[in-house]
Amino acid sequence: MSATKTRSVLALKRNLFAAPIAALLALSGQALAKVPAALDRVPKNAMLVIATDNFEQTTNRIKNYADKLRIEDTEDFDDFVKQLSETKGFKKDGSLALVVMAPPTEAPKEVKKEDDNDDMDHDHRDHDDPMERAVVLAQTTDYKQLVTELGGDASAKVASVEGMGDMPMYVRDAGDGWVIIGPVEETVSSFQPAEHALKQHEEALGVVGNRAAQASDLILIANWETIAPQFSKQIDRAVADAKKGGKRRNPMFGPIPPETMAQFIAPIEDIARAYNRDAQTCVAGIGLGEDGLTFDIGAQFKPKSQIAGFFQSTGKADTTLVSLPQTPFLFAVSADTTSPGTRQIAHNASDIAEKMLTVAKDEAKRQAAEGDKAASKQADMVIKMIEGQTAGIRDLAKSIDKIDGVDFVWGYSPAMLAGAGLFSGVIYQARGSDPAALKGLFVDRIKATQEMDGPMKMEASVTANAAEVNGVKLDTWALKPKMDPNDPMASQMAMVNMFIFGATGQMSGNIATTKNSAIVTFSPNTQIMQSALDAASGKNTMAENKGVATAVKGLPEGSMARGLIGTKSIFDLAQMAMSFAGMPIQLKVPADVPPMAVGVTGDGGGMHIRFHAPMQVVNTIGDVLQQVRESQQHQGGGDDDSNEKPRF
Repeated sequence: MSATKTRSVLALKRNLFAAPIAALLALSGQALAKVPAALDRVPKNAMLVIATDNFEQTTNRIKNYADKLRIEDTEDFDDFVKQLSETKGFKKDGSLALVVMAPPTEAPKEVKKEDDNDDMDHDHRDHDDPMERAVVLAQTTDYKQLVTELGGDASAKVASVEGMGDMPMYVRDAGDGWVIIGPVEETVSSFQPAEHALKQHEEALGVVGNRAAQASDLILIANWETIAPQFSKQIDRAVADAKKGGKRRNPMFGPIPPETMAQFIAPIEDIARAYNRDAQTCVAGIGLGEDGLTFDIGAQFKPKSQIAGFFQSTGKADTTLVSLPQTPFLFAVSADTTSPGTRQIAHNASDIAEKMLTVAKDEAKRQAAEGDKAASKQADMVIKMIEGQTAGIRDLAKSIDKIDGVDFVWGYSPAMLAGAGLFSGVIYQARGSDPAALKGLFVDRIKATQEMDGPMKMEASVTANAAEVNGVKLDTWALKPKMDPNDPMASQMAMVNMFIFGATGQMSGNIATTKNSAIVTFSPNTQIMQSALDAASGKNTMAENKGVATAVKGLPEGSMARGLIGTKSIFDLAQMAMSFAGMPIQLKVPADVPPMAVGVTGDGGGMHIRFHAPMQVVNTIGDVLQQVRESQQHQGGGDDDSNEKPRF
């Protein structure tokens, strides 16, 4: 290899740090169906690992998706992959991992020599910099050939090879076809690769981590046991800073004593410390397989820990989501709330809201007792605001044991931006054995909005049996905004209300009950309610939609919640919005493009979220991006002259 080529490879070879971080972090593939082999050599006490099981497959998929998404300026990445793959001794189809070790319990303070002229002594590491504690584990077909190819001495225990600028890279043989590479000689020299550690890592990954790894070309693993001490210190600092902040005048309450601030933030602090105590492994995975893009994120908790106990059940959202009405939509969500863990989380969240509200009320009383009428009035307004903001979770906790699940469909229609209102297609459904009680919960919530304070008040009304659809009696409901005519923002708020709620400027709709649900629509249009009632009886549901089937195919089974993002509707809405904003554009979006899907599972002692975009969606996004670029070029004056040679 020539010196020029060697320099080019190793300038990017420092990007065996930018590779796992840029190339590997950038994009990846789907359905590897196993944990990367590099984990077999990763120490159990590693803090962070970013790994792929097949460098060649992953980078090929990255390039494939870059082409589909019409991503430009990939020359540097392409050159890096080509040059590294052609480096003799490097196993291009092997596993590769970036490994960041935890800092020492008490990192030695770096001593700076007076005559070093700001040149860093590489025998002293900056332990606050993760890259100073990082190495890359890669597979090699021939260690000596690899080091020689890179211009190093293969006989040295730690070989120095040309790196980036004046900073060399260091290479060491790890045995059994593995090599250690890093920018800090001391780190490379002291790194102790594990042997036969794969099973330990699989156990630490748990149900969530292994599920994510099986769908990803790239997996990021955070070992929380090594992160917990640092996170605990961050919690301490955040709590201390919050208490100090209480000494300053608060725009809502005025000066707040530190002891009050301590009480107010205590529930949040408890959550953070409980997570830090119970977390075992956090993971993120990216997949780019033939079926489409997947992104996984999740947390596995320690066995028998408190938080792990919340996540021990599979859900039924797989079936409830596809039982929703088949109608054009922006978003559709279905959640199963029958799990004991889910219900306990709702109760805990309500308790936290109640505690914080109690502290706020006590502080308001204290300030009122001091005789500051302005501060007291402001505090009362804040209390009402907090009550309104937390009413949803507090009401949910009171009724969660009666609710088997909730569904939400944000239906789409071209009329949304033409007078019908942005929320005119919304359908909400609560499922349970007592539909009348579920309807009562919604009615109570509507009436409670009249108690909310602020610049815009609401006038609520509910009329029983005011309409009918195919023999089903409907109640009607309405929320009419009441604005202070003296408020300078009143006219603007009225325009916003018309955009959100429709030409009438008020939110309204219908309420119906079936044998196991209460259904609420956010439009007086009875056809929307009819579609919801039909779906409740098993007619014309999303189960009949091939696009929906394609989207949810990439999700894990047993979801406690599932959601859909209407690709076609989102593009259509964006196109209309751009036209209203004076930027008309005609986008060609296939009518049959499937939606994107999200699934949430809570089994095996962990929580897992997966996003899936089918391949047709990926292709459509690339096509739309190209159309937008071409439209901009056309509006900018016609032909793009950027590729013309300069004239002299």
